Amino acid sequence: MLNYQEIDVPFQYRHCCWFCGEPSNDAVDFPKVNSAYLAHVPLTLPACKECKVLSQSCVTDSIWDLQLEVNHGLMKRYAKHLGIGVNWTQQELEQTCLEGTSFKGFTDSAWMMYEIAKGRVDFSGWSLAINGVPLDIIDESCGFEFAGSRFIDFEAAVAFYQRSESLNKYLLEGLVAILGQSQLAYALRIARLHPSITKRSADSVLSEIAQQQQDTKAMINAEVILTPLTSVTLDDVLPVTIDKQQATAESILWAMHRGIQNLAQLQQCEDAFFEQYEHLGGVVAFQLYHGLQLYLEARSNPNWCESHDPNHQLWPK
Repeated sequence: MLNYQEIDVPFQYRHCCWFCGEPSNDAVDFPKVNSAYLAHVPLTLPACKECKVLSQSCVTDSIWDLQLEVNHGLMKRYAKHLGIGVNWTQQELEQTCLEGTSFKGFTDSAWMMYEIAKGRVDFSGWSLAINGVPLDIIDESCGFEFAGSRFIDFEAAVAFYQRSESLNKYLLEGLVAILGQSQLAYALRIARLHPSITKRSADSVLSEIAQQQQDTKAMINAEVILTPLTSVTLDDVLPVTIDKQQATAESILWAMHRGIQNLAQLQQCEDAFFEQYEHLGGVVAFQLYHGLQLYLEARSNPNWCESHDPNHQLWPK
C-alpha cells in the first residue's frame, strides 16, 4: 500500500487546486500504483472535483505528464470558452449591439467565462515540497507549445483550435498537412478566413497553398538575392487597387525596402510581413498581404506595369 504524503501549500494558494487554481475540495493521490521509476515519495495534491475526475484517466509515473493530461482535458472541455478570446476583445464585447435575450446574456458573461477558463488552463501549480523540503523532480514531459499554450502534442493543438474557433475541419487539416508544424500560425490565419467554406472551394485553396510552397522551395534553392530599395519613401508610393483589393502604400513600401519584387520573394518573407502587421489583427494583416500579393502578381506583366502601375518608375528596370 502506498504511503501518500501531502504536498506543502503556500499561504497564497491555500484551498486552491494544484492543477487549475480553482477552489479545491478534493485531492488527487499520485501515482495510482507503485512504480519502480517514481523519483519521489507518493504525493497527495489538493484538487477540485473536475481536475480529479480528469486525472483518473491518466496512468503515468510522471507528475508532469499528469499535469499536462489534466490541462489537456480542461482545454478540450472549455474550448468554446477559450475561443471567445480569439474571436473577440473585451472592448468589442462591451460595444457590440447584438439584440435578443440570449445575445444579451452572452455579451454580459462571455468575457468573464473566457477569463475564468484562460486562468485555469494557464495555471501551472506551485513548486512541489514536503515539510519545507523541495522535491527535485525534473520535468521530462513531452508536449507542443504554441502561442503561449502547451498541448500534449501537435495534433491536440490543431484539434483545440478547430473546436474553439469552429474552423472548417477539412480545410485546417489539409493546410496542416501541407504546411507542417512550423507554419501552424499561417494555417490558422487561412482557416480563419474560410470558416464555412465548401469542400470544392477548400480544395482550391489547398491547391493554391501547395503551389505557393513549391514556389518558395524553388526560390530558396535558387538562392535569390534581394536588393532593397532604401531610397524610396512613403511619400513616393501610391496605393494600387486590383479586383477591389488594395495594396496599400505602406505594404508596397515594406516590399520595396526589402527588395521583394515578385510572389516567390514575398512568400519567402511571409513570416516577417505578419510579424510587422500582427498588431492590426489577423484578418486585417491577411487582407494587406493579399493586396500585396495581387499587386506583385500583376507586376509580372510588363504591359500592365507600364499602363497601370503608378509606382512603375520606382522599381528597378
